Amino acid sequence: MEQSLYYQYFCLSLYSIDYPVKPATLYHILVGKRTASILFKAHIYHAIPFFSVFPNLNRSQYDNMVREFIEKDWITASENNEEYYLCKKAKEELDLYFSKHFYPKNINQLLNGQVTKEFWKKILFSTQVLSELRYQNNHYLPIEKEWKTQLWLKNWLKNSSLERQELGSSFGKEWIQLLKEFRSFDAEILVAQLTGHKKNGKTSTQLAVKYGLDQMELTFLVQNTISQLLNKVVSEKETFPLFYLIYQECKGDRYSSLSLSARSTAYYLEKGYSIEKIALERRLKVNTISEHIIELAIIFPNFDVSNFIPKEDYQRLCALFSENEEITYEDLKKEMPQIPFSWYRLIQIERSRIV
Repeated sequence: MEQSLYYQYFCLSLYSIDYPVKPATLYHILVGKRTASILFKAHIYHAIPFFSVFPNLNRSQYDNMVREFIEKDWITASENNEEYYLCKKAKEELDLYFSKHFYPKNINQLLNGQVTKEFWKKILFSTQVLSELRYQNNHYLPIEKEWKTQLWLKNWLKNSSLERQELGSSFGKEWIQLLKEFRSFDAEILVAQLTGHKKNGKTSTQLAVKYGLDQMELTFLVQNTISQLLNKVVSEKETFPLFYLIYQECKGDRYSSLSLSARSTAYYLEKGYSIEKIALERRLKVNTISEHIIELAIIFPNFDVSNFIPKEDYQRLCALFSENEEITYEDLKKEMPQIPFSWYRLIQIERSRIV
């Protein structure tokens, strides 16, 4: 990945003046290494929205960039020399740069990334096919090569209660209504990507060149705009029934943002299984199930961690954290020798929601 100025400033923005960030951990967050400890750090670093945003990030290029940050005095080492704080002059430079460039504040790669990607793929393909149907043209090259998506659209058209021309007309009207909800520039970017009768959609690279933007900035801007579109469809489903129908077929269940193994654990929890019984049923270690519980607590803010800690231990833990929010696991074990690490982590997560 070429390290453009935008890319460097974006990565630099993930450091903070208020708390230290470990560069190696930040790398694992950006590429999407899915472990309970990395997810917890993403939560603490306020980087959950950018989890797995650069899955192909080159490690050596990343490390070179971090060294450059250090040489420029943009980040400074903490006491343990492995974590770094953002320097004041770097914060000022970031504020100035992003006052003139787009910053992705409204995307959430971990929670919504896959759903948004699938939704947009199906919207683009549906738009092309319905446009050609409106012009009664059967001789065109479909933009979607994946057989599964082609089969999905074929069934979607077949199962629709509307006649093909009426379906195309209604879909077009929903598009027009949606575009009216956006700023002209955002609407223009959405339309530019659409392929239809005698119209080819532009790629992100082509759009970046056209508007004179860094490709990463343009990609973030597009993702943000698509997220806004999706939120509008979900919040006003009566106004956009066809778009909402497509969203319903993409969203999966409420646990779709979890890893496959954690998702299975969540289903067992819904049935009232204990951690120990889940481990027994799934032939996994208790520690593995405990890591799934931690993942659930990070991803779902309303997840009640007290259900997984005995009442007296929970109250004792809360009291110790109230005395010292920065208490380490080692210090905690001096007070409560038998406490498992997972309980300590769950209380950390719960306390971080309050701050």
